[in-house]
Amino acid sequence: MTKANESNRVLDRLGAHGQDYRDPVAQVAWADADDALPWLPHGLLSVRGLDNDQANRLSRFEFARLCAAGMWLEGLLISRVTEKGFLGLSTAEARVMLQEVREESGHSLMFLEMIERAGAAGVELLGTTGLLSWVARRLSPSSPEFWAMVYVGETVTDTFAIKALREARDGRADLCPVARQVLDLHHRDEARHISAARVFLSNRVGLMTPVRRAAFGHTLRFLLTRFLDATLYPTPATLAAAGIPNAHQAARAVRACPDRRALAAECARPALDLLARDGLLAQAARQKEA
Repeated sequence: MTKANESNRVLDRLGAHGQDYRDPVAQVAWADADDALPWLPHGLLSVRGLDNDQANRLSRFEFARLCAAGMWLEGLLISRVTEKGFLGLSTAEARVMLQEVREESGHSLMFLEMIERAGAAGVELLGTTGLLSWVARRLSPSSPEFWAMVYVGETVTDTFAIKALREARDGRADLCPVARQVLDLHHRDEARHISAARVFLSNRVGLMTPVRRAAFGHTLRFLLTRFLDATLYPTPATLAAAGIPNAHQAARAVRACPDRRALAAECARPALDLLARDGLLAQAARQKEA
């Protein structure tokens, strides 16, 4: 089987799984919300040593940051893939991309509801994203660089969500049922989106010369650091809203914390490993980043 045939086979399978659309907002049992339970396991929070009530409050803002990261990533994806329409793509690629647009819009509505319920509307939840947005808007969806960035962004945030779900399923964390449903619903679709980004990248990576691959590897490491800073580390505004004293000092302490840096590296590692296998990131550089 040729590589093109294999890619179409995978995309056809992903398209078949995404054919039956279910609105995530309508699926969440919002009445099951329990304010006495955390939205994320306490062990995944950026600030440790809090009492239970403080930790639960912080968990809602940290969950809201995860939602804000999802909305930002999904907004960039939707704007880029829809800008020029879908003519010129194979039917299999166009179908999967259109399904993603539909599903990412539903995710963003679900995330918006969670941000509001967390009391985080209007709070600066993400770090600086201007440079990342500027780069993403200048990459064409026909380029491998675009899908490499999509793959990295989606994999990092989904890996964090998987860690939270695993603790809940293993009985190590009793999460608010609504927060757990949102994580489950998003991961269900995101697993397909990550697989699709992997195929889109594979279909286009042959366009890259060795020089272009090397240049992209350096750029990706530069951008990845900023993506992790923006999405996995709290802003002072987030900590202040969550009631953490000395918010600016606390935010700096989190950025210097070895445990938090190790968690960020763990969330980045699956994507970096794949890009290294594709020759888009030197193995030695990947190990240094991790």
